[in-house]
Amino acid sequence: MKNHPLILTCCAFLLINCVFAQINKKNIVEYKNLKKRVYNFTKIDFVTSEGEFNESICTLLIPDLVEDSPPYVAIYYKRDNSEWFTESLYRKRLRFNFKDGVLKIDQSNFWDWFEISEIKIVVIY
Repeated sequence: MKNHPLILTCCAFLLINCVFAQINKKNIVEYKNLKKRVYNFTKIDFVTSEGEFNESICTLLIPDLVEDSPPYVAIYYKRDNSEWFTESLYRKRLRFNFKDGVLKIDQSNFWDWFEISEIKIVVIY
């Protein structure tokens, strides 16, 4: 009895998927005790009285941030009479560094700050 080419292709596909699924499971680390912090800044907080960007919002103190486990950081913006939005990872990479419980966000991430009414920084670690 001859094997149909479609059956052989399906069997090969299933075998490859099983092998890759086993490989991928080895590379996954699941964190069940994640923490989330949300920092909320209004225009009063991130614009100085001189009308300049207040760089103090770029430094976040998170004492229990572990140096060998990079946090997830997202910045959300809101204009007056607008919905919340964030930059796509494909368009812009978020730049930050962290060490010894201090998360330092590069000011270049706050690209349109003078037109923004509110900023939220979300940190998951």
